[in-house]
Amino acid sequence: MSIKNLEKLTKVRGSSALARLLSMNIPSTTPLDPIDQTIVNCLLRDGRMSIPAIAEAAGIGRATAYSRFDRLCDAGVIRGFRAEVDPEKIGLGVCALAFLRVDQHRWQETSSDLAALAGVEWVGLAAGEHDVIVLLRAANLHEMRDVVLRDLQSVPGVIATQTSVLLDEIRPG
Repeated sequence: MSIKNLEKLTKVRGSSALARLLSMNIPSTTPLDPIDQTIVNCLLRDGRMSIPAIAEAAGIGRATAYSRFDRLCDAGVIRGFRAEVDPEKIGLGVCALAFLRVDQHRWQETSSDLAALAGVEWVGLAAGEHDVIVLLRAANLHEMRDVVLRDLQSVPGVIATQTSVLLDEIRPG
C-alpha cells in the first residue's frame, strides 16, 4: 500500500486509520502479492471495511478488489468474519490459561475433546514443557474451578494440568 493511498484512506476513515494499518503488517515472506497483503491488512484492522474503501486503500478498481477478495476467500486465506465480543460484558469475567501435559499417543483426540468442552475458547498445541495450552472462560471462580478440576481432568489423555487465572487482559487496538 502506498503512503499516498494510506493518507487518502486516513482522510476517509479518521486519523487513526493510518497508524492502525501500519501497525499490523503481514510478513513480506508471505505468498501473497502486495495488493492481496493490503486487502488482508485492511480486513485485519477493520473486518467491516467496504470493498470500495479497500480498493481505494490498495489503489485498485472496485471490480479488481471484489475479484481479489473472492479469490482470497476461495483460497481459504480469508476464512470468515465474526464479531469480537467483550467476554466480561456477556458474563464470562474470569479467564484462565491451562497448561496441559497429554498422552503423546492421543494428542489429536485429546485436543478435539478439549475444544468441545464448555468454557474453552481455544486450544493450542505447544512445544516445550507443556503439550497443550487452553484458554478458558467462566462466569465466576466456582465455574472455573469446575472446568479445571472436573472437566479438563476427565478428558481421556490429559495427564497433568497447571492453571493460571488471568488478573487482566490487555488487547491491542
